Amino acid sequence: MKRGITLLIGAAALAGATSLCTHQVFEGTSAIVARFGDPRDTIDEPGLYFRWPYPIDDVIVVSRRLNILDPAPREYLTSDKKNVVVDPFLAWEVSDPLKYWVSVNSRAGAEMRLTDVLRSAVGEVLSSFPFAALVSDQPQEQSLTDVVEAITARATPKVASDFGIRVVSVRIKRLNYPGQNKDAVFSRMEQEREKISATIRQEGVEEYEKIKAEADREESRLIAEAERKAKELRGSAEAEATAIEAAAYAKDPALFELLRRLRILEETLNDDSVLILPSDHELLKALDASVDGDGS
Repeated sequence: MKRGITLLIGAAALAGATSLCTHQVFEGTSAIVARFGDPRDTIDEPGLYFRWPYPIDDVIVVSRRLNILDPAPREYLTSDKKNVVVDPFLAWEVSDPLKYWVSVNSRAGAEMRLTDVLRSAVGEVLSSFPFAALVSDQPQEQSLTDVVEAITARATPKVASDFGIRVVSVRIKRLNYPGQNKDAVFSRMEQEREKISATIRQEGVEEYEKIKAEADREESRLIAEAERKAKELRGSAEAEATAIEAAAYAKDPALFELLRRLRILEETLNDDSVLILPSDHELLKALDASVDGDGS
């Protein structure tokens, strides 16, 4: 019984000693071992490591995971003296745990320093770029991508050398105008759009007139061609009719004359016609001829 208790106490003592004299480094973290407050060693690989019990050795855990810094928007001035409100954010991670712990000591301290560096870099870069590089979607020498790359390049060496931090990426979430300038800017934009709209409308009217003139010319050409063909057909038909009449007249002049008079009557008279003619008028002769012809 006493032996079992002794073994249990020994195991507990061993576990306590192990806990006091070892520390574990997890994935995604680094450990800084400080002896009497003086940093002696940095461990980056996950695993179980020996240390002297506190207060001889103290272990500071530093996260190596990706962090996002999202400071408040701020107003800046471009190279062409345009005010613009920029809302950037920065992705960062610890690259040198020992330098990070000595210089900023915590994430809160790191983000305070990073905010100053980021705002300084944005201000310096924007002062060398025109406003058009931020907002234009037209191909040009400078663009928003160039601005972001310049900000990243300016901020990266500073935070790496001073704070042991690596800047992974800098991006701009939003661009805006200062409140006092919005109305004037929007009014100018509206006027520019109206000018563009008027130009497009004028181009449309000119194109319409061009198409209409071409259509009118084509219409005139088609009508003239149709009239020419119609005259040719009428001429051919009249010539053929004249030839037929001449042939008919040659075969039977009396019959032809009778038919001619009847056609004249048909074209001249209708059911309500009243004619007063002398007895020797040609129409009466035609009527007399038609009465004699049917035997009545």
